[in-house]
Amino acid sequence: MSPLLFCAPRFVRIEVFMSRKVKSFCRICSAHCGMVLTVSEDDHILDIRGDRENPLTRGYACFKGLKAEDAHHGKERILRPLKKQPDGTFAEIGLETALDEIAERLRALMAERGPDAVAIYNGNGGTPDSAGYPMAAAFMKAIESQSTFSSLTIDQSAKIVAAERQGFWTAGLQDMSQSDVVLIVGSNPLVSHSTLPVMTMDPTKRMKDAKADGLKLIVIDPRRTETAGHADLLLQPYPGKDAAILAAMVRMILREGWEDAAFCAEHVGAARMAELKQAVEPFTPEFTEHWAGLAQGDILAATTMFARDNKRGAAYAATGPCMAPFSNVMQHLVETLNIICGRVRRAGDSVIVDMSSPDGDIYAEVFPPPRSWTAYPPGRIRGVGRINGEKLTGTMAEEILVPGEGQVRAMIVNGGNPAVSVPDQQRIVTALKSLELLVSVDPYMTPTAMLADYIIPPRMQYERCDLPLLIPGYPLYADNWMDYTTPVLKPPPGSDVAEEWYVFWSLIKRLEKQAVYAGHKLDMDSVPTAEQLLGLRLKGSRIDFDELRNAPTAMLFGNDKWKVKPARPGHDAKFDVMPADVAEEVCQLVAFVGQPIDATYTHTISTRRLKEVFNSNGTQMAAVRKRFPVTPAFIHPDDLSKLGAKSGDLIELTSGHGKIRLTARADNSMRHGVISISHCWGKLPDSGEDDVNLLIDSTRNVEAVNAMPWMSGLPVKLEKVQAP
Repeated sequence: MSPLLFCAPRFVRIEVFMSRKVKSFCRICSAHCGMVLTVSEDDHILDIRGDRENPLTRGYACFKGLKAEDAHHGKERILRPLKKQPDGTFAEIGLETALDEIAERLRALMAERGPDAVAIYNGNGGTPDSAGYPMAAAFMKAIESQSTFSSLTIDQSAKIVAAERQGFWTAGLQDMSQSDVVLIVGSNPLVSHSTLPVMTMDPTKRMKDAKADGLKLIVIDPRRTETAGHADLLLQPYPGKDAAILAAMVRMILREGWEDAAFCAEHVGAARMAELKQAVEPFTPEFTEHWAGLAQGDILAATTMFARDNKRGAAYAATGPCMAPFSNVMQHLVETLNIICGRVRRAGDSVIVDMSSPDGDIYAEVFPPPRSWTAYPPGRIRGVGRINGEKLTGTMAEEILVPGEGQVRAMIVNGGNPAVSVPDQQRIVTALKSLELLVSVDPYMTPTAMLADYIIPPRMQYERCDLPLLIPGYPLYADNWMDYTTPVLKPPPGSDVAEEWYVFWSLIKRLEKQAVYAGHKLDMDSVPTAEQLLGLRLKGSRIDFDELRNAPTAMLFGNDKWKVKPARPGHDAKFDVMPADVAEEVCQLVAFVGQPIDATYTHTISTRRLKEVFNSNGTQMAAVRKRFPVTPAFIHPDDLSKLGAKSGDLIELTSGHGKIRLTARADNSMRHGVISISHCWGKLPDSGEDDVNLLIDSTRNVEAVNAMPWMSGLPVKLEKVQAP
């Protein structure tokens, strides 16, 4: 306990307030930085900083995490549930009354239209709530609705598609400590912390340490990012060209004999290797470099550094190329690079595990391609199926707007903001407005919340107990670890906020259904606690929940605790490095590359991560708006000069689908001809602050299997807006 002294103005008086220091961890993103908070007697954050004693993040914290005081106590936060009135305004309503009314409307709707008429959209704000996220799934299971959507299928669902068409190595890829080289395609983990599971926690120090140990870093990105500043080799192509570049690298490896021949013979096979070689044959270095805007020799330099001169270390891609044209092919070829070069953990290697899963051995073997979407009948929209059991967010607007059996008429948005994050903004906003019931579980008046019938404000991160983000069967981190935090703040006085799990549990109870939470049937006659729910999540896992609760800080198990075991007898599945549907998509890529350039368009859009926000999380905060009062469009100053414009001027971007106006910001890190814009930034259409998703068509240029729209690599015409 330490006293803080406040001197009141105009008269001499000293009041002594007692504060306390508490430890927790940030849950804005998956880095989960350890934090030390100084908290006043009335539960107000006075100071927050990185925890130097945390064994994983070692004092590191980013801008977003350090703005927790603004997030928790800022005037933008909603503290009591709101109900939309007939005139479009909102009025406060008690939490239990709101839940009563929502449940009754859901009951009537399901009786009339069936359970699939009720949908949920899970956003990145709700996913890190370890007690709440599984209860949202329990709600959907309880009401027997198949209409689950999430940000997954407009983010990096190409990773799931690639793994399920190609198969995957159960022991995972070599991590940073096992690598001589790392190839990063279209990701900036020093800002995003999102190149999982390599560069999440304390990424800058991890990168510097690895470089000091001799790591070679190759970055392929249209921008000279913060991560690219550490690169031994940077390739700056036009956005959307990654699939062709990776195909050219695979071609060169196979022609030069730089593959791991023994690994390929055992785990791929000669026939599949021949199919791969045939598919990538058109991608000569000269052809690819010209189309991608690379310098002559770039592909040779990258391929020799990755495959010939270094024999350990993997390739990774992230949001940028996963949002671009041919993203499924791109991710398939990233994994193909790792497969043919044998960049996986072998028997005897240390391995990172999913700590929430039951303890068991990890084997050096291939899990054959499951193609799980084939287990579902074709969907009613465009005949597409599902990814990870979810319907596809790229088709969500049509699921709402197109009449017929299964049409979505009610939606609960859990910590998401689809009104600005989903491509084809005009269409998705029209769809959200057409719903008979829209509920937003969110602490802020986001563009989506503005459209809602009810807004339920949840407890924020330091007001709840929690575990790190857990995805069963998928280790997210570069270390074997686990943490637990109690609530370190009480909700603000006079507030009526709810834990997210309680919202969904209460609706299940009101609808007289049964909640099955993380595989456990709950007693619906007594309200559980968040701590009990988290204990259920870890029941039967590799870690004892009681031991975790009593640990003074994060529990670090060391990366040598678990070792890869040799493949089991009879487990001899092989990778399918070039199945027929992927080969067809590669042929489509060849045809796409051969199309003449439309001179109408002057520039290409690239996605961008901003250190101040996590997707749309943070865009309402005063500290962020001070840095970016309006939506920024980053462009090389030479491009602005040619346009007769300068930083701060209004520019107009026109695509084949829409037109927006943004404020230009000069950025020397951009390559010429590219405009970098952060998705999820903007407001509702015609609000005066345009969203880049107005430029994107969600129905024409989309990927097979996951219906992923082309959100990056989009050609646009750039013009300066002339003053009236």
